[in-house]
Amino acid sequence: MSLAYILQDLDDPDFEDIHGDDETGGFAADKALRLLVSSLYTSWRPGDGVPFLAAARVALTSGEPTVAASVVPDVLLARGVTLAAEWWKPVHRIYQVSRLGKAPDLVLDLLAHNSGKAEASDRRHQMYEQLGVTYRVIYDPCGLLADQPVTVFERQHGRLTARQDMQLPHLGLGLTLWRGTFEGRTDTWLRWTDAHGNRLLTGDELAAYWHRRATELEAGQQSTSAMDSSTVT
Repeated sequence: MSLAYILQDLDDPDFEDIHGDDETGGFAADKALRLLVSSLYTSWRPGDGVPFLAAARVALTSGEPTVAASVVPDVLLARGVTLAAEWWKPVHRIYQVSRLGKAPDLVLDLLAHNSGKAEASDRRHQMYEQLGVTYRVIYDPCGLLADQPVTVFERQHGRLTARQDMQLPHLGLGLTLWRGTFEGRTDTWLRWTDAHGNRLLTGDELAAYWHRRATELEAGQQSTSAMDSSTVT
C-alpha cells in the first residue's frame, strides 16, 4: 500500500468509516473511467472498421449454467459487438457472452479498496480466463496490491499472463500514464494510446486541436494577404 494512501487514512479520523462502505473509488474513479470510455468513442477507429462497444461498470456473464455468476469489470471493451435496439430490457442490460457471441476483448479493474482485494482479484482472474477474455488490465493507482500502478495480462494458451509492458497489440492500442488536466482536474490519468504511442484524444482535446489548426490557418492566410499587398505596393 502506498505511503500517501496510509497517511490519508491516518490523518482523517472519518476516513475508514466512509471508505469502508465504498469500493467504487468515488469521484476519482468515476472521472478516470469516464476518460477511458469517452476517449475511445471520440478517437478510436479500429483498423478493421468493425463497430465496438466500450462501457463502464456493466455486468459481465457467460450465460452458461456451468460458469460462475456475473462479475462487474470497471471497463469492458469488445470489437464487433452491437447493442440491441431495446437496450432497456433487463435481458439486454448486461454483457452476456452467449447472447453477444464473444467475450470482451478487454476488461479493466480499478482497485480502490484494500479489503479482500487480493482474493477477489484472483477469483475475477479465473472467471475472465473461463470467459475467454483477451486482455485484463489491473489499474491500482493507490498501490494496494502491486508496486506498479498498471498491470496488463494477455491471453496465452488459455491463460491470462502478465505482460512486461502496457501494450495491447491485438487491439492496436496501448496504455500510458499521463500527467495533465481532464474536466478541470489535474492529476495522473490512465490513457489509451494508438499503435504508434499517440494518446487518444478526448472531445475537449480534439476541439482544442482543431481550433488551434483553424487559428494557425487563418493567421497564415492573413500573413500571405499582407505579403501580397506589400508586393503590389
